[in-house]
Amino acid sequence: MDTLTLLCLLLAAVLCAAAWQAWRIGNERRDVTLLGVGGGVSAAGAALSFLL
Repeated sequence: MDTLTLLCLLLAAVLCAAAWQAWRIGNERRDVTLLGVGGGVSAAGAALSFLL
């Protein structure tokens, strides 16, 4: 696995964890959604990078 793929996967994990924490403490839905979408896009990019 390439270093950039690992970094993208790490970024996705951190963004998803931040979204979960933000949801847990009751932040605005808009902010939680933005973090979740960022994590999802990063995870999709890591998966695509891994497959190619």
